[in-house]
Amino acid sequence: MINKHKTYCYRITHISNLSLLLQNGIVNKHHPNASQNYVDIGNPEIIDVRSAMPVKISNYGMIGDYVPFYFTPKSMMLFNIITGYRHPLVLKRNRSEILVIRCLINDLATLSQWFFTDGQGNDMASNHYNNLTNLEKIDWQSIQNSDFSKTDGDYDRPRRYQAEFLIFEQVPLIKIESLNVYNKHSADIVTNILNQYNINLAVNIQPQYFF
Repeated sequence: MINKHKTYCYRITHISNLSLLLQNGIVNKHHPNASQNYVDIGNPEIIDVRSAMPVKISNYGMIGDYVPFYFTPKSMMLFNIITGYRHPLVLKRNRSEILVIRCLINDLATLSQWFFTDGQGNDMASNHYNNLTNLEKIDWQSIQNSDFSKTDGDYDRPRRYQAEFLIFEQVPLIKIESLNVYNKHSADIVTNILNQYNINLAVNIQPQYFF
């Protein structure tokens, strides 16, 4: 079961972005420290939409101002990347290229501005919250069972499965709980980069985090 105790959130990135992450933390695309060398693996259409879509909380700005995480590493985005389902819009990539950044929800909630959603953030049907007591409104059953199917007639499940936790502008390195990869080859690459920067972070081989 994924995220059994409902304590984590996850963000995927290309493994080649790790050096940038270690230098600047995780930043949104508009941040002064955002690099042109960053390898983007997401859907560019969604990224553009979020830049113009307001958060449903007063004075919280636009969704695109935030760094998004999911409550599962096995996101629909990862499914599209690994299977090539949306290729060439979303490039197909090998599992070994993907780095899963894991953070504790309670750690991220100590940052100055954040919110979470009960579905895909840019979907008009999704609600936005800034109180952790509302985490119960997330569809944990679907998320924990990696189920975003519509086969039983639940056509809203894919939206709910993509619930997000979003942090304003930047997530500092100290808030990263661990780095997770598909195999030993990827773990060795990550460990070598960490050693170059003399940074100590847990590196876990988690094939169950991948489709």
